[in-house]
Amino acid sequence: MTRIKAIITDASRGGVSTKTIDANREDYKVLLSPIYTGICGTDRGIVSGSLKFAYNPHGSDYLILGHESVCEVRDSNVAGFKKGDLVVPLVRRPGDCVNCRIGRSDNCSDGNKHEAGITGMHGFMQELFTDDPEYLVKVEDRSLREIAVLTEPLKNVMKGFEVFQKVSSRYIFSGSDSTYLEKNALIIGTGCEAFLYTMMANEFGFNSMMTNRHPLSQNMLADLNDLNLSFVDYSQNPDKPFSSGIDLLIDTSGDPATVFNFIRKVNYNGVVLLFGTNGRAPPGSFDGVDIDYLIERNITIAATVDAAKIHYLQAIGYLSKWHYKYGNKLDRVITGKFSPDDNSLFERKQKDELKSVIQWND
Repeated sequence: MTRIKAIITDASRGGVSTKTIDANREDYKVLLSPIYTGICGTDRGIVSGSLKFAYNPHGSDYLILGHESVCEVRDSNVAGFKKGDLVVPLVRRPGDCVNCRIGRSDNCSDGNKHEAGITGMHGFMQELFTDDPEYLVKVEDRSLREIAVLTEPLKNVMKGFEVFQKVSSRYIFSGSDSTYLEKNALIIGTGCEAFLYTMMANEFGFNSMMTNRHPLSQNMLADLNDLNLSFVDYSQNPDKPFSSGIDLLIDTSGDPATVFNFIRKVNYNGVVLLFGTNGRAPPGSFDGVDIDYLIERNITIAATVDAAKIHYLQAIGYLSKWHYKYGNKLDRVITGKFSPDDNSLFERKQKDELKSVIQWND
């Protein structure tokens, strides 16, 4: 047995602590240590006890947190991985349904899958852990060491745009010039996922904008500007962001009232993509007139969660592209690095936070 430090909770009751635990790390295929692990709204929701779908591994009275990570290989007993390799471990592990059996556990059809640090599987916020090679994605571009922790949130974006492309194919979505250059994409939220969704909408050629109901600091506005991103505070500009309406609406907030407000501005044949979750959000108002609006305008509403291995590979490709395009400007998406002992990170966001990460080694 090996004594390791880990950040644990008791799902779905909540709470958080950093403990030294006994762990069997002697029989392994690939032995890993995290470099950085990211903190997101899911982690905070589990710690607060508001995400009731989270649960401990079978037979355990705790859950090790962490589903966003970039790791270094400490040792390997399999071909294809060697000491010093950078890898990103997959979050979701397959069950037995047909989608899980073909490598698409992100579309699990019976719910009998596991998610590291969330549902029934210990996560990556531990000093040392083992994994199987089929669940590891190599980061070949070693210059991404400081930002590869963004692979996990970005793979969600890759999956989201896959869903968008599939559902929008039910009609001609592009403009008369065959592109999205005349189309408007509004992303609700100003967190890390919203940043990444907006960056990807720009890649697709959309006229893209982030929105929230509060102003941003000058520092955050400067970061947005450096990444060619736009923002509007809709509490101060209720008639914005687009006078010509919204063609693609992406929600990262999980707030029903905000989503319903902007759904009423979606154009004919528009697409609404739901990604954000927020178990404590108050109810929003939605009535028969809204249903009429959706039907008469042929609007598609789709939800998306998690991603497959292919999306991790795509995410790493875009991180590499953006790293060379924006340089250290992209690094500023990671707004803070903290110790594994700083549990206050799970209770509240930091000022101007985009992505806070836990640093596990120097």
